[in-house]
Amino acid sequence: MKKLLLSFTLLCFSLSSYSQNFQPGYFIDNEGEKIECLIDNPEAIKNPEGFQYKLSQNDEIKDKSIEEVKVFEILNTPYKFERAIVNLDLSKDDHKNLDDKRDPNYTLDTLFLQVAIEGKASLYSYKSKNLPARFFYSMDKGKIEPLIFKKYLVDDTKIRTNNRYKQQLINNLECHSIDPVQFSNLKYKDNSLIEIFTKYNNCQEEKFVNFTDKRRKGEWNLAVKAGVYYSAIKFEQMGSFSNEQDSDSFLSPRLGVEIEYIFPFLNNKFSILSSPSFQYSKTSNETLIYKKGFTPSNPDAWAGEKEDLFIDYSRIIIPLGIRYYYHLEKDINLYLQGAAVANILTDPSGAYNLENFQSNFTFEKTIADPNIDLGTGIRYKKMSLEIIYSINNVMRNEGFNGKLKNPITLNFGYNIL
Repeated sequence: MKKLLLSFTLLCFSLSSYSQNFQPGYFIDNEGEKIECLIDNPEAIKNPEGFQYKLSQNDEIKDKSIEEVKVFEILNTPYKFERAIVNLDLSKDDHKNLDDKRDPNYTLDTLFLQVAIEGKASLYSYKSKNLPARFFYSMDKGKIEPLIFKKYLVDDTKIRTNNRYKQQLINNLECHSIDPVQFSNLKYKDNSLIEIFTKYNNCQEEKFVNFTDKRRKGEWNLAVKAGVYYSAIKFEQMGSFSNEQDSDSFLSPRLGVEIEYIFPFLNNKFSILSSPSFQYSKTSNETLIYKKGFTPSNPDAWAGEKEDLFIDYSRIIIPLGIRYYYHLEKDINLYLQGAAVANILTDPSGAYNLENFQSNFTFEKTIADPNIDLGTGIRYKKMSLEIIYSINNVMRNEGFNGKLKNPITLNFGYNIL
């Protein structure tokens, strides 16, 4: 079973390189020709320097660089990019890398700017790995200019901010419906700038496009799950005389529900989930129990006696974890997941029981430790099938430690929401 889980996990990773998401779109080349196509939508956080596309679903994948394309857009998404030669501020934003200059540290660069608002007043953004977010604007489709914002040091200790962008927008976004106080409170962030540009374009009563309205929304899933749990128990007798033995493998039914929230970014690939479930296990195993006093001639000697050890327990399993999806086809998704798990025994006193042996083992104090679950699965439409491997799954008391060996769960799920 462990080999099966490992093989399926490796399959997920190998297929991930093919899980591109080609969606309808277009690009405009340097000659001004508009080419309709399918564009790969990686939903990367940073602005691209190029993209991959196909002319049809079965066509070969091709590449386009920033030198070859003026504009490209993935339809019905917030992703429209426009090539522009702009002044890019290379100043850092963290305290350790601030300088003492109030003016931006500009370099002239050719970038794909993401279009947030397109209208009489247009707003653009640029996000990269090494720089804080930068914003740009243009009026009446004219020259694209940077909105100036920079943190800098005074006397090597005090941090000041150049908020020139506020005055830039006061000068350009003048409208009766915008209170000047709004500019004073304006933050150099996506939502704040989008709000003020939207108000201005509405005030002008001209058509405009707010591409951020096309952002994906998060999704909730609710599923019922039924499965089977496969394991054995490695017993360790505690006390002055330690003793380790393995039980036979056994199967346990499991039933539960799964609540999942899929985040709207990165093509809906990440989610958080919880899948509370109920499991019932029952088995018995002949084991060797050691105790002093079996030998009348030597009461202090330890001796072993074979005894039937009964395992009969039910537990409520409450995991909280994360999941990552690989989108293969429209209705087929592979996923990997991990979760921290709390275990609650419903009848701690009955988890372990020895048939005849008289001892001072306090079985009523048996507890199930928290553990980690790692899993992989496949989802087709509303149905799912997954394999979960549990790490450090232990039931313990003052007499025994019972470590669940190679615990594997096979779950079938069906989405009802």
